[in-house]
Amino acid sequence: MERIYLLLGTNLGKLKENLMNAIEELSKNGIKILKKSKIYKTKPWGKEDQPDFINMVVEVETGLNPKELLETIKDIERKLKREKTEKWGPRIIDIDILFYGNQIINEPDLTIPHPYFFERPFAIIPMQDIAPDFIPPDYKKSIKEIASGVSYEGIEIYCD
Repeated sequence: MERIYLLLGTNLGKLKENLMNAIEELSKNGIKILKKSKIYKTKPWGKEDQPDFINMVVEVETGLNPKELLETIKDIERKLKREKTEKWGPRIIDIDILFYGNQIINEPDLTIPHPYFFERPFAIIPMQDIAPDFIPPDYKKSIKEIASGVSYEGIEIYCD
């Protein structure tokens, strides 16, 4: 099976509980959790006038193809009461597909690798916890090498 990495984030409600609920729902939907990063507290990205986020990356495996995985994730977000209000705004839960093995997908509703991954230390740093040697598709550097070049400013460990 392919190595699949998901980014989980939240900045509303009971933060750690939101992440744990998302992990539980992923597991209930045929998505096996293989590894979990530490949880990091991070400043908002894209829209700064909102509460800080907590984020983590999980490595998973599933028999779902990328589109089916995306649909399952959207169903989980709805079940956990995610409301789409504004781009990059506050949210109870956000689950993004960062990588699906070495696949490159550019479709209107799905882009893999995640289009903003390389701009987001809050995704790179937790991914380094669980997959430092992973080399993204069409990229020459490992996650560890990518992480060595990002700023850790505004990012701290929330809990292990």
